[in-house]
Amino acid sequence: MSEDVMAAIDVMAYGYEVTVLINGIDIGVKGGKSESKRLFGANHSMVSELPEELKNLACLKSGENELKITYKRLKEVDSTGLTVEVKSEEQFANNEHAFFHREDPNEDYDLKNITGKFTV
Repeated sequence: MSEDVMAAIDVMAYGYEVTVLINGIDIGVKGGKSESKRLFGANHSMVSELPEELKNLACLKSGENELKITYKRLKEVDSTGLTVEVKSEEQFANNEHAFFHREDPNEDYDLKNITGKFTV
């Protein structure tokens, strides 16, 4: 199987502290803002062009990938909720997604974990 795969992750996390692991690799999402990152397979042709501090974005495998999101709502910070969406290259044109999670803001400030799988 080729590792020449690519996807993107969009995280809307105003008012949240967030960590995202894909296949056990922390991709550097911190929360508190809107973040988008392009993700690659280990053998994607663009990986060699990435600066060292972005090599963690080469976290995808062809086929099924595991995702773990850890998050906590911050007190005294306005929020519109938490949204995490992963789209493969092919899904952009059709406005589809490989993974989607939405959490409306509430008064729950406990640390939460979500796990999921997506395919690229």
